[in-house]
Amino acid sequence: MEFRNSGSWIWKSIGKLRHLARPFIVYKLGTGITCNFWSDNWTGMGSLLEITQGRGPAATGLPKNAVVAEALREGQWWISQSRSRNPIIQLVKQCLPLPSVVDTRHDGEDDCFLWKVGEAEPSDIFSTATTWDHLNPPLDTKDWYEAVWFKEKIPKHAFVAWLAALNRLTTKDRLISWGLAVPPHCLLCGNHEESRQHLFFDCVYAEQVWQYFYSRAAVTPPNLFLDALVWLKRPCRNRNVAAILKLTFQASIYLLWKERNSRLHTSTSRPPVNLIQEIKVIIRSRLEPFSRIQNARQVLLVWRHAVSPAISDATVVRQYE
Repeated sequence: MEFRNSGSWIWKSIGKLRHLARPFIVYKLGTGITCNFWSDNWTGMGSLLEITQGRGPAATGLPKNAVVAEALREGQWWISQSRSRNPIIQLVKQCLPLPSVVDTRHDGEDDCFLWKVGEAEPSDIFSTATTWDHLNPPLDTKDWYEAVWFKEKIPKHAFVAWLAALNRLTTKDRLISWGLAVPPHCLLCGNHEESRQHLFFDCVYAEQVWQYFYSRAAVTPPNLFLDALVWLKRPCRNRNVAAILKLTFQASIYLLWKERNSRLHTSTSRPPVNLIQEIKVIIRSRLEPFSRIQNARQVLLVWRHAVSPAISDATVVRQYE
């Protein structure tokens, strides 16, 4: 099949994927009058034309456009009578199944295409999900997956938290490892070398942000970044508290990284109290739509006890009821 320059771009792009699709397509033989002997995968071993590297038709004398039924002579493969030692002919003989696979009856079933994924049995049912998983085997799920990708997440916060979990943020220790001449000191405190662990956990600036929220929630997460992520999957039994802790964690990571970049690129800085206030506003705004779907009183009272101790329960509930 040849593509012309005037053809559709989508059609030509699909055509370039034929080498991926071909191994999935097998022929279920019936009468053998439509299945091509050389190009179709009817033996279960692939295309005989590819197996013989394109030399099969010339070596055996069977035309390239011949169908399977034309390769039979009185109930036997025409090539079975050949005594040639030609390696191509011997290879074709080894690939051919028993002639009985062809239904020689006049009222026999027609040939048909089937879809075969991996070691599964061929089927006339196509599954996009199964085919995709076979072409793109899923990687092992990370231990911290649920701490990053959860229903209540804020997408941009989750994305930065995901990069941090993979240690793909351009912290100074990584820049130096790439050979860049940059000062190693942390932009938030200026006292230690900047790394993921220091920037988000060990830095005195970041510690003030964490201390404000986690002291009010009465929880003590691990001190190492990845350990904290694993702990954050199920930090407590209360589902609402757990969601708030995850939101707080990601918002803190996001704004700490944003503050670090602001100091690097614009030489502007803010005290930790400003970040704390912004995190409170962000999370409260995020909880509002969820509180309408779930138990509003429970969600908002959890938030009130976590970060807004100065506001009474009645005031918070009345504001959203």
